[in-house]
Amino acid sequence: MSKREDGTLSFTVDAGSSGQRIDKFLTSRIENTSRSYVQNIIGRDKVKVNVKVVNKHYRLAENDRITIEGFKEGGPYTEVTPQKINLRVVYEDQYLLVISKKSGVLTHPVPGFSKDTIVNALLYHYDKLSNLSGKDRAGIVHRLDKDTSGLLIIARDDNTHRLLSEKFKEREIKKTYTALVWGSFSESKGEIILPIGRSRMDRKKMSISIDRGRDAVTRFEVKEEFENSTLLDIHPETGRTHQIRVHLSYIGHPIIGDAIYGSAESKKMAEELGIGRQFLHAKRLEFTHPVTGKQIVLEDKLTDDLLRCLKILRGRSNHPSGLS
Repeated sequence: MSKREDGTLSFTVDAGSSGQRIDKFLTSRIENTSRSYVQNIIGRDKVKVNVKVVNKHYRLAENDRITIEGFKEGGPYTEVTPQKINLRVVYEDQYLLVISKKSGVLTHPVPGFSKDTIVNALLYHYDKLSNLSGKDRAGIVHRLDKDTSGLLIIARDDNTHRLLSEKFKEREIKKTYTALVWGSFSESKGEIILPIGRSRMDRKKMSISIDRGRDAVTRFEVKEEFENSTLLDIHPETGRTHQIRVHLSYIGHPIIGDAIYGSAESKKMAEELGIGRQFLHAKRLEFTHPVTGKQIVLEDKLTDDLLRCLKILRGRSNHPSGLS
């Protein structure tokens, strides 16, 4: 490994590391950093192999030349500050806990935002949390987007974290979301099977990518119909970044209030309903406890802003001219 004055790191891959994933290679070679941070900088196109940008799944070959631009040792979150932020705990034991995340709160620190996240709150309230993915993850096994509310699982030790991650990988944790989407459906239920990858046009967004994307499966059921919108129960079989939002947008039913993947119509409806974020809520979790074997079923009611939207829509259904 070599390092220039501007912070650029460089590596030359030896024969013994040929075939290894780049994120694993870099995590093992760079001291005081986590795999999650390495994946973060890869996702921001800071890592190149032979002068070309790669993703975290890239398999190395002997004599590959890796460069990382402006690397900060340990990442920007080496010292995450604990903050006294209230957490609504839905379930807790010595192995794991499940919280209800508010909308507008980041799950974990990202570049430029290292405070007021769920991680900051967890570090304040709990001394014992898994460190499997680094301190900047504080035992968080999966994530919710900033403007998505609902249930979030946290592991309190490394072994539980590994077991939960395996359950997610094997699709043994059943998740149900509620979403209000634009338009109506001719069917009462359906399934979207389309691969998702990072957008070629905008690296901050995800998109349907047949040639480079990862498999993604989303099932949905119609729960309630309104004029120009539909309330859905959604069951993601996989956990790709922005999966539900991308899938629904692609089939012409973007989530009401989604600022990134929404349409002009869905954004206009959000303004009319007075909702300042996407109508997406992680309302139910069902899984077998990875240590005790106990069956865990948890539900989280819709937040007040989402309930207010439904009240308006139901009122319009009863009064075609709208609420007075």
